[in-house]
Amino acid sequence: MEESLNKALFQLQSQYQEASRQIQIVRTQAQARERDRKMTTLTLREIEALPRDPPVTCYRGVGRMFVQESRNNIENTLKGKAKDVDDELNVLEKKHKYLESEMNTSQSSLRDLLQEVQRQQQS
Repeated sequence: MEESLNKALFQLQSQYQEASRQIQIVRTQAQARERDRKMTTLTLREIEALPRDPPVTCYRGVGRMFVQESRNNIENTLKGKAKDVDDELNVLEKKHKYLESEMNTSQSSLRDLLQEVQRQQQS
């Protein structure tokens, strides 16, 4: 009986720790995506503020060099990147909620198991 309780306790602790670790990873990823979104939004705002007539020469960084590219192409690329980042943030938010519920479930089960062990020891 005691061996099965120890196994259950160990398993619940492992689940809780794994969920906690995964939550930290998701938070870090979300922070990185937030920085990407801010940078993309700021760059897009600055590009859109440029005058259309006469056409302004725009460049895009590629590795260690810059490539001349049309303004419309750069705007479309930035808008696509902003949409992708928003989609990634939504996925990360859903993952975070799932992991929090998993962590709370593990914590609750762990608490219940410890209370059961205390009741058995008192009997």
